Amino acid sequence: MIGPLTVFAQSAIDPAFNPGLLITDTAFSDKGTFGSAEGIQQFFEQRGSVLARTDQSFLLKLKEPDYATKEALEDPNPQLGRLRSAAELIYDATQKHGLNPQVILVLLQKEQSLVDGNFTSDDRLQRALDRALGFGCPDNGGCGDIFLSFYRQLFGSFDSQGSRWLGAAASLMRSFETAGGRGPRVDSANQVFGSPTVRTSQVGDTIVLDNTTGGYSGVQPTQSVTIGNKATAALYRYTPHVFNGNYNFWRFYSKWFKYPNGTVIQLSGEAVRYVIDNGTKRLFSDFVAVQRKLKTDTVVTLSQSEFSEYLTEKPLPPLEDTLLKGEADATVFVVKVNKKRPISGAVFSQRGLSFAKVVSLPQAEVDGYELGAHLPPKDGTLIIAESDPTVYLIENGVKRPITGDVFTARKFSFKNLMRLTDPELASLPTGDFVRPPDSTALQLKGDTGIYWFKDGQKRFVSAFVYKQRGVNAFPHIIIGSEEFEQVPTATPFPPRDGTVIKGDVSTAIYRIENGVKRMFTAASYAVARHPVATVLPQAEVDSFAEGAVIE
Repeated sequence: MIGPLTVFAQSAIDPAFNPGLLITDTAFSDKGTFGSAEGIQQFFEQRGSVLARTDQSFLLKLKEPDYATKEALEDPNPQLGRLRSAAELIYDATQKHGLNPQVILVLLQKEQSLVDGNFTSDDRLQRALDRALGFGCPDNGGCGDIFLSFYRQLFGSFDSQGSRWLGAAASLMRSFETAGGRGPRVDSANQVFGSPTVRTSQVGDTIVLDNTTGGYSGVQPTQSVTIGNKATAALYRYTPHVFNGNYNFWRFYSKWFKYPNGTVIQLSGEAVRYVIDNGTKRLFSDFVAVQRKLKTDTVVTLSQSEFSEYLTEKPLPPLEDTLLKGEADATVFVVKVNKKRPISGAVFSQRGLSFAKVVSLPQAEVDGYELGAHLPPKDGTLIIAESDPTVYLIENGVKRPITGDVFTARKFSFKNLMRLTDPELASLPTGDFVRPPDSTALQLKGDTGIYWFKDGQKRFVSAFVYKQRGVNAFPHIIIGSEEFEQVPTATPFPPRDGTVIKGDVSTAIYRIENGVKRMFTAASYAVARHPVATVLPQAEVDSFAEGAVIE
């Protein structure tokens, strides 16, 4: 017997949806919405997102490449000395290209549910991270291999010929910044799905898109849309559908970021006012309202359901860098990324801060602000705790441990140490170990292999290269496994340019040119007058990067 068919109800389309105006141009290009990477991190933490994770095993899943690749992709932070969080990568990519980070957060949810989704296995999570923004994943084929990583989805990649391809952030802004906006390619009937395509659509054009008909009631297989602004053109070029792609973009954006930061709201029938801050609602004091110039005379009244969609965050503190204290407590704080950060006397003095600029507020108000880590000393300061002998260097507001050999090699001095209390030092975020200076010979404790440290990377050197290139004269540092693993590894260092080599198994003869091995043909070897080759272990020769054949 055949059982009855199960019919699933389809959702109604929100009548407020305008497919020709998905987001305003002003909002699309407002790169300052979160203020910093910490603001994005707070958003992830508020929503319980997997992207809030900062443990090393998760950061490795984001697949941040070597520093040379990052520099070639115009990453603004290629040599930070540690792996970045998802929030930091998003912030750096959007700041570089002028895109509102909120757009990326919505795309992460629209494409792979990475903001609010749950992942039941590491494999599922890695697959979602590799395709985080759906970039390089056309409807008519699989995702391009060169974009399969969270990092490359944002920043772009290189193909096998060395050609550079833009990532999501740069591609969206290129479409946005093109005169007239850059929408999808269309055929002679203005169809996005037709062929051959004859032109690129722009603002003001009416284009025909195809839809996915499941999920929402009344969706037609095709739909005409008049592109209303540059941001909408860019989004349709990125995802050439109304349903479910761009409708879902609008739906998530409206749910989280419908009202711009600074909008004052209240629940219908209530007098208490809140201010919108990156998808959350926050109480605010009279002092903050005046200082931040909130428009308290223009209050948006929300229904209970809409009001409830906004998570309630801690009260909004004063402006960034405001110095404040409570009336009943002597502790001085500075506001950084919407958190109050305690300042010790030593740091207050070192940074040249003034007590005349400290604002005294009601203690209950100060107590209500979210507490952050202590304000660190200036970048470049060497610090040590009261009861821990480890010396740290402050870089980018992060404390980085220094081993004894690196301390000596960098010619640091103990007389320049600043001593902090144990709780103060413990509150500061910890980064990777401080790297040695360039042209240092590194060795893992308990291992015989030697590496040449240069440009932030370690490169293995053979016994031949060790002597030929003078690595034996470098400062020699032995480091532990944790420190060793934090230094990125690049290809083995080749012999000097001009060196002729061959392996002890193969008959192929090579000359090192511009750091790569180039194989001689019989004719080119004769033209070169049969130079004598240095015979090296075959595995060593095979490890060197290979260039074009010498013709």
